[in-house]
Amino acid sequence: MLRNNYSIVIPSYTVGTEAYSHIQEFCAECGTKAVVIGGHKAMAAARTKLEASTSEGPVTITDFVHYGDEASYECAKVLEDTPSVRDADMIFAVGGGKAVDTAKLVAIHLGKPFFTFPTIASNCAAASSVAIIYNPDGTFREFVHYVHTARHIFIDTQIIAEAPPEYMWAGIGDTYAKYYEVSISTRGEELPHYMSTGVHLSQLCMEPLLKYGSKALEDNRSDIASDELSECALTIIITTGWVSMLVARNHNMDYNGGVAHAMFYALCRLPGFEQNNLHGAAVGFGVLLQLLIDGDTAECERLRAFNKSIGLPTSLKEIGVTLDDLASVATHIIDDEDVRHFPYQLTKDKIIEAARALQ
Repeated sequence: MLRNNYSIVIPSYTVGTEAYSHIQEFCAECGTKAVVIGGHKAMAAARTKLEASTSEGPVTITDFVHYGDEASYECAKVLEDTPSVRDADMIFAVGGGKAVDTAKLVAIHLGKPFFTFPTIASNCAAASSVAIIYNPDGTFREFVHYVHTARHIFIDTQIIAEAPPEYMWAGIGDTYAKYYEVSISTRGEELPHYMSTGVHLSQLCMEPLLKYGSKALEDNRSDIASDELSECALTIIITTGWVSMLVARNHNMDYNGGVAHAMFYALCRLPGFEQNNLHGAAVGFGVLLQLLIDGDTAECERLRAFNKSIGLPTSLKEIGVTLDDLASVATHIIDDEDVRHFPYQLTKDKIIEAARALQ
């Protein structure tokens, strides 16, 4: 186990309805020319505030560039060859996970500092040091571990409050999964300081969401940047991002995964599954399966009640899957790298037995 000779860099953040007003304060040390890379909707949502905060320099925005059709090496290469991107001193990554992860690739390949501006609260891409890379056709390709983190994260809660609520709704399921997956995958492991810190911090990927999630979604539907919405956004974007970095060292020493994510990726082999289910919602259901496999029926019922209260799926039927469907991909769950670190042997029989109670 690695005990020394390592560095942990945790990105800082600014949050609130005026978060972008601090751009000059945190970005000026990196130069004067910033290029924005993001999705069309995300850049439209953030553009007015971005331009207002950079209108008088020293940091100014030279261009707004769409990230491409997919978070892929191919799209990143197109951006790397774009003159305004090559000439910029820094990159502003604006939007959701795929836009941000693409901008991360570009920044690392070009050796430029980058700052992230999440416009939805659905994942931790803005704060994590991992990029999820897809093929041009949208199929999963690989994880890129330990790309540099953002220099700073700017979270405008009003922009997030005005985003479609389904993003935060799904983000809640994906985020509380971090706690349940990390706590099981590290069970019985002897961990260095930073990983142990991540395991304990992971509880804060769950507790605030169960406490504030219902009110946050209600406020999201009303475009209100409330304290509850802010707490949930920070949990989804920041806490989970920090934990993901702390409980992983490299591809072979990564405790981020578990049954919930392995189940999702296995079910993606079924025609139409990925198109009909938001990632986080399906993963949230997968946590219920993981808890039953683990024998924790009391916690499963507690979480199931919460899922029902906010409309997250609580049965196979709600994600469009039968018991036979799950059985057909069970071996892919067992073989998935997300369950590489598991405290006991995962079997098809255990998966099916647990799933019977969730039909």
